[in-house]
Amino acid sequence: MNMFSALSAKAPNKVFASILLGTLAGIAYSLMIPIVVSSLSNDAVGFTFVNTEIRTFFTFEVANYDIARIFFINCIFILLARTTSQITLMRVSMDVTTDLRVKLYHRISQSPIDKLERLGSSRLIATITTDVGRIVEGARMLPDLLMNIATLIGMLGFLCFLNSEVFWFVLQAILIGGISYQIPMLLGNRYFKRSRESVDALQESIRGLIYGAKELKLNKGKRESYFKDVLLHHERAVLEADKTGHTIISAATNYGDLISFFVIGVVAFIFVNYQSITSGELIGTIMALLYITTPIAVVLNFAPTVIMAKISLNKVNRLLEELPVEAANDEIQLIPQWQKISFRNISFQHQSDNSAGFELRAIDLEIEKNNITFIVGGNGSGKSTLSKLVTLHYTPSGGEIYFGDTKVTSETLTTCRQSISAIFSDYYLFDRILGNISVGKKDIINKYLRELSLDKKVTITDGHFSSTSLSDGQRRRLALLVAFLEDKELYVFDEWAADQDPMFKETFYYHILPDLKAKGKAVLVISHDDRYFGAADKILVMEDGQLVETICDSTIISQMASNRTMQDKF
Repeated sequence: MNMFSALSAKAPNKVFASILLGTLAGIAYSLMIPIVVSSLSNDAVGFTFVNTEIRTFFTFEVANYDIARIFFINCIFILLARTTSQITLMRVSMDVTTDLRVKLYHRISQSPIDKLERLGSSRLIATITTDVGRIVEGARMLPDLLMNIATLIGMLGFLCFLNSEVFWFVLQAILIGGISYQIPMLLGNRYFKRSRESVDALQESIRGLIYGAKELKLNKGKRESYFKDVLLHHERAVLEADKTGHTIISAATNYGDLISFFVIGVVAFIFVNYQSITSGELIGTIMALLYITTPIAVVLNFAPTVIMAKISLNKVNRLLEELPVEAANDEIQLIPQWQKISFRNISFQHQSDNSAGFELRAIDLEIEKNNITFIVGGNGSGKSTLSKLVTLHYTPSGGEIYFGDTKVTSETLTTCRQSISAIFSDYYLFDRILGNISVGKKDIINKYLRELSLDKKVTITDGHFSSTSLSDGQRRRLALLVAFLEDKELYVFDEWAADQDPMFKETFYYHILPDLKAKGKAVLVISHDDRYFGAADKILVMEDGQLVETICDSTIISQMASNRTMQDKF
């Protein structure tokens, strides 16, 4: 993808019309000086008005009426052509901006979860909010660029008509000035690129400031260290790079603005001493050079926007390369009813930038319907990784997963996922119930709100929650309500009860889980609450990425819970 291909693909006719109108406006713009000069007469002193063909127009006396009419018609054409060109491309570019963002939205939604976790939300958000706009802004300046290039070419043609020696001298001066202008621009580009690289780190540090506010408030030294060594470090990195880059660019821009005046000075004070040029030609040359000052400045000053657009374009292209589309058929298929999920010699390894990460090895297990299965183990044992394999968010690097007799493949992956509802420890609570809500579900929603003690905290209108500004425990209960409404075949809870008070822990383990079991659901729970192990039909014990024990004996399970309860009493 390049800056202009997206515009052309979106609306080729409009883009062509915009470019054509911009070019024609530039040509018309370049005719302004020749039209004015044609109304003047050259004498020994210089240019004087020729007051022939005087006519009255709306009570005003107009000299050189025919030429004046051409002049004003040309002005109106420039106004209409330039405005139409800019508005047309602006509207197309706004559509392209939305399309490009939507493309990124789809790519993110279609990418594997483990890849999104490695990239991080900060980089994704920075690309969507910052880079896309910069790319389209660079493309949107095309009509102005073409108009000013056409004006510049037209005025150089006029100089060639006036005096060929002056033309060649001016052309060489502009080329030398343009090349010398690019040197500081390239240097400024390096600092802008450095600044953009620091933006991702700054986004992540801002995220830490917001989501880590509770931890930072509890430790002044920790807060000051975070501000100094992390947040302000990245902020200053962006600031210094931007300052240096903009300083260089500003100096180069001002130099570019004066290129035409340097050429005027050399022509007026030096060139005339070495070449034969009449006073009329000299005045015409100076008028033309004054006139092309703005086009030259626009063409040269276009460079910073192009530089930023190219940097952002590289960021977007790199992100699209790093966001593969998940190999899965998105069509929902009919598969046979299943009673259990089987893992057969499953392995999975997290990938980091420089080396292989944590690995699960040789996992064999079964999760049945009408059963409650606990996954237990120490921190870092692989419980959460295993749960994401169960929910099919991670694709195993080895082994096979079966939903009943249906093997999970790229063809059946999306279909099998539709059987699953999960609340992870890092769950996200949407501000609404997504999907259609039938009249019958409204009664069920109100029932769940009462049972979860949320009826006085939250109301639901047209599927929207009145508030999600709740305690962590209440938010989890609201997420549980949404999961109930989905009515899936497999429920996965990752430390759901961690933020609940004892009453709701009791309700969760001894009422909610058994109710799901009684409805024929398969239930998988990651838990550290060993005093509630008695609610499980099966316990899977994880250690260092391996399933080291499967406990199905209800007597042993009850004894484990009983022993823990006795320890708590003493």
